Amino acid sequence: MLVIAGRFKVLESGRADLLAAGSTMAEASRNEPGCIDYRLSIDVDDPLTMQILEQWESQAALDAHFATTHFAEFSGVLMTAIDGGADFSRYEVSASGPLFG
Repeated sequence: MLVIAGRFKVLESGRADLLAAGSTMAEASRNEPGCIDYRLSIDVDDPLTMQILEQWESQAALDAHFATTHFAEFSGVLMTAIDGGADFSRYEVSASGPLFG
């Protein structure tokens, strides 16, 4: 499994457009083959900081995601709404299980 974690600040003027685009992106991504989960959220400490958490079955599924129209559309909105840089990390997970129990 692959986990993608991202964090970025957005301009207040672009926040509403990014939230709308992010909602569309998340729903479309969760319907893709190989997507385990896809979430875009607002940081509770800073409403202009957003986070993305994605889970993918394989690199092939993630590569296919990067080739979708909804990824391109979201990326365009993100590039106009972002305030500075973004931090994205890719993790390869070999095992997972419940935190408690």
